[in-house]
Amino acid sequence: MLKFFKSMKKILILSVFSFIACVTLFGQLQYRSKYPDIPIVDVHVHTRRMSDVSNYMKVSETIKQKYGSNLAYWIGLGTPPEPMAEVKAAGNNRMLFAVTTTRPHLGLSITGEEVAAKIQEGFVGMKFWFGDPHRVENHIIDRIDDPRFESFFATLERENVLMTSLHIADPNGPFDNRQNWLKDPVYYWTQIRAFENVVAKYPNLTIVAAHCAWIICQDAQVDYLRYMFSRYPNLYVDISATCQFMHLVNRDNLRDFYIEYQDRLLFGTDGGNVPDDAVERIADNYAKFFALLETDQIVNGGYFGNQPTQGLDLPKEVLEKIYYKNAAKLYPGLKGIMGL
Repeated sequence: MLKFFKSMKKILILSVFSFIACVTLFGQLQYRSKYPDIPIVDVHVHTRRMSDVSNYMKVSETIKQKYGSNLAYWIGLGTPPEPMAEVKAAGNNRMLFAVTTTRPHLGLSITGEEVAAKIQEGFVGMKFWFGDPHRVENHIIDRIDDPRFESFFATLERENVLMTSLHIADPNGPFDNRQNWLKDPVYYWTQIRAFENVVAKYPNLTIVAAHCAWIICQDAQVDYLRYMFSRYPNLYVDISATCQFMHLVNRDNLRDFYIEYQDRLLFGTDGGNVPDDAVERIADNYAKFFALLETDQIVNGGYFGNQPTQGLDLPKEVLEKIYYKNAAKLYPGLKGIMGL
């Protein structure tokens, strides 16, 4: 008899998991955008080669055919190795690019004046990557408010250069769920407070912080980001790579946050290069992220991740701002090519 009940228990558990999987799969396969008229701008992709830019156009077409969404423009975070005019032509002028510096704690590779000159050449802003895991691995404890960066930030502020993607720290999740990244909460909050010091010190420097500044993996972190938005009007964030952590936050709290600060959030994915054989897979990843924003379905992950997560079902007017209006307001040249 005991063996029978154990077997029944196993069957019941398998049935429940199968049901969840079927619901998730159904939600993904049945998703079709209710808003094909809304153009979507991905402000955070790591691609710059002509072949990858061309393949992003194929991703866009695949998404339109399969899901009805209008993925229209991208901001590439990197300098193309080929001539800029040729790269832009490969993307039908639908991908713009930002100047980049990585691992600035090891020394800046470009001056503020050089960045300003790049903006005149057609770049849309500056990517400053301070979220480098090597800082932790090598016991480097530099902070983004280090005096060595003061002249650089001051020049960008004076020259009205958009900080298109400011990376700060790595995710620090809820207790016992720190992920495999930044596990030390003291170090994490040291970096976040240093980030706030920069936002406060340069009030005329418009900053789009990458990945919601990674202040998005706990309900308490979301409240801190609320505080940041309420205090610093020069701060915006993109939501790239945050989809895989949405399940860690109370869904209603996160939805309320998106609606409350709809003017400060920009859509992004943190996507990379697109090989020829990955076009459909990447289109499907985009669609999952769109479904998390547009529906209340249970979706298996987003652009990244595979954790079943309920979508936020955001109102159309909120989606319009996150998808393109906020980006068009901030990024040089984007408003013009979008015909706004």
